[in-house]
Amino acid sequence: MHRKRLFVSRVSKGNQDQAGGEATGLRVWDDVQLVLASRIAPEEFDRWIAELRLVAEVDGEMLLAAKDPYALDRAETGYKREIERLWAAMDPLGRMIKLICWRTVSDEIRDFIGDPWSDNGDPPEPPDVSSSAGPAMTFDTLVVGPSNQIAAEMAKRIAAGLPAGTPITLMYGPQGTGKTHIVMALKAAVTRSDARRKVVYLTAEEFMSAYLDGVKARDTGPLKRRLREAAILIVDDLHRIAGKPGTENELYQNIREVTGNGGQVVLVGDTAPGETVGFGQRLRSEIKGATAVEIGLPDAAMRREILTRLAAFITSSHPEFLLEDDMIQKLNSGIRGPGRELNGAVWSLFTEANFGQETPTAEMLDRVIRRHSGEAREPTMDVIKKATLKVFPIARADLEGPSKMQAYVYPRQIAMYLCRTLTRKSFPQIGLAFGKRDHTTVLYAFRRIRDSLATDPRVAEDLARVEAVVIDMLDSGLS
Repeated sequence: MHRKRLFVSRVSKGNQDQAGGEATGLRVWDDVQLVLASRIAPEEFDRWIAELRLVAEVDGEMLLAAKDPYALDRAETGYKREIERLWAAMDPLGRMIKLICWRTVSDEIRDFIGDPWSDNGDPPEPPDVSSSAGPAMTFDTLVVGPSNQIAAEMAKRIAAGLPAGTPITLMYGPQGTGKTHIVMALKAAVTRSDARRKVVYLTAEEFMSAYLDGVKARDTGPLKRRLREAAILIVDDLHRIAGKPGTENELYQNIREVTGNGGQVVLVGDTAPGETVGFGQRLRSEIKGATAVEIGLPDAAMRREILTRLAAFITSSHPEFLLEDDMIQKLNSGIRGPGRELNGAVWSLFTEANFGQETPTAEMLDRVIRRHSGEAREPTMDVIKKATLKVFPIARADLEGPSKMQAYVYPRQIAMYLCRTLTRKSFPQIGLAFGKRDHTTVLYAFRRIRDSLATDPRVAEDLARVEAVVIDMLDSGLS
């Protein structure tokens, strides 16, 4: 995980060399952040977790500092228990961890450590690296499909400086569908290709906090200058400032200034322009006049690709963390939420597998699915057959019959594979349900589909289509 430099030191009565303990502390904090980033929205992680600094070890207690009382309060009320729990599970030295406010630490620690938030000559942060867990948020790592293709193309056009309709673009859709990934990819693309075009990204909450800080100091000039110098201004989680007239008016003025100077504004929200509530007339008019692009929930093929890519990313640094195709398939069917929830499930499995030190087992996978979605609903083999017949234009007699025509054999093998991965039926039981076939026939079908998944995109797509129908049938009350 990319992070700013940390200043970890031992402040204790002795002068023994504790470099090993300090290095362990850094590694443990990195691992804690890795897990937290999989469970927290990216903007929340960046604001409240990434800004914490592991500053010192005092008599066996690790001090984790927040910059100010407000940041400390947010960390304590929202994340303290989870930080303590993860730290206790990961620190081999068994130390305690304590959240503190940097402003109130002792002079001894302050003088010894310096400023934990100072860059101190470190190299600049690469433009395409996200501070959250997982692959960097770029267009290369974005899984594109029917639900987000238009939004991705729009973001690429804006990044390239091509016409994109109106000066304001609204990207909207349900939480967890990758809206932040798209705009962060936009930012990374511009930074990489033309550093002269300044891109400013901030969440609505960050804007509100900066504005209120400026009001308290009776000087909002720094915020205005930062935003109005932007060639592209991105405001995420727009809905968070609804009902706050002062903040809304300030945002409206900055939007007008950026667009008046020829810049582009990208707003990110949860609802379509006509469904936005809580805003005043002027900002609502700007939203309704924007070019609106919807981002929907990923389909089954996109969901599978999200799982496959994240699993491969983790495996690259933790070789023992291997997810077989049938496990990915089971995660895909067991976790019904958007992409963010799929990511959370994979990282939970990573935690379950001793933080990637063990190979995940079926029992671990079942526990993760139950934890994220409750008890998994298992389809019957009849439901899987009906779903297969909805995708492939064949009759039930052909699916279960003896014909060896490829047009019938292939859908039959797809159905057999899903019966094995989505249910607890044995190979003999599946064979009996498909025209009283021998279990070796089912085993051959299972292995053929499993082995084809890695080399034939059509097989993965067809499996995803049938599984999506299975899920829809279960949601409709069929079993």
